[in-house]
Amino acid sequence: MKPEFLFMCKITDEKSKQRMQKYINIIEIEKTDIKSVMDNAVGKEGIIVPYTPHKLITKQVMDSSKELKIVGTTYGGTRQNIDDEYAIKKGLTVIHTGASRPRPMAEYALGLILSSLMYIHNYSHYMKSGEDWPRFKYGRSRNLSDRKVGVIGLGLIGKEIVNLLKCFTNDIFVHSNHLSKDDELNLCVKNISLNRIFAECEIIVLSGGYNSSTYHMIGKEQFEIMNKDALFVNIARGKMVNQKEMIDALNEKEIYLALDVFEEEPLEADSPLRNSDRVLLTPHRANNSIEFEQRWDCLADEIELFYTGKIPKSKLSIERARAMSDS
Repeated sequence: MKPEFLFMCKITDEKSKQRMQKYINIIEIEKTDIKSVMDNAVGKEGIIVPYTPHKLITKQVMDSSKELKIVGTTYGGTRQNIDDEYAIKKGLTVIHTGASRPRPMAEYALGLILSSLMYIHNYSHYMKSGEDWPRFKYGRSRNLSDRKVGVIGLGLIGKEIVNLLKCFTNDIFVHSNHLSKDDELNLCVKNISLNRIFAECEIIVLSGGYNSSTYHMIGKEQFEIMNKDALFVNIARGKMVNQKEMIDALNEKEIYLALDVFEEEPLEADSPLRNSDRVLLTPHRANNSIEFEQRWDCLADEIELFYTGKIPKSKLSIERARAMSDS
């Protein structure tokens, strides 16, 4: 008899669902409250949950589900929805669908960079706002080619950003606390300090994970040493940046910002960030492409690996879990 898996969501890809059903019996319940998880978790060998702003697979859920072997999310991380460290210590396999996110988010970051360097969003805004022909509103734009770029955080998404940037420039630097010398050589990048990234790079992309150790890791000190006309892009988490100090820097010097995330979301209606032509704003949509739905294929891959005696690619270690975003 195949083991039972509880999905606290509907699987929207029928082919992926059929792949999973080769190994497991699937029970789908479209509820995201703790009571519903508790009421249905007993006897299940696996539990998969969607993104929610609260934890669903708690210590209590895991302790009451004696047959449980594997837990996971349909989202790119686990910290938001699973007591992942506790699960790992209990010997459970913890998986996620992070493999579906790097390319969509890397292409989005590239879009932010290109639009900012070439004023594309600005021209569109003014043409739609009634300015007849804003052709000469700005000076010369810039190409991305051969410019010095820094990427902060080198997980799956950061590495994919680096790979895309290599189509434009070989002058790529990174800042990562988890990059080995071998990986540094294989990726053809140089790992330098955070402050050197800000002092030396013309384009700076933040892509790392948010947790207590990365709260406000970027602030006044970093923005003060940014070069004139340098561009800072954030597709990671808003709380990794001191937003007030970033705004102060924007007012004091000619730097550019491309932001998909903010300290408080939604962004305040009266935020000064809304009033500058040197700022490109989007409402936390870097993971919104249709390709993100490949997450169901990722999940099917992981379940197949687990039940054929192999190690799922996203299986978390304690160290990797701690490096993931808390939100």
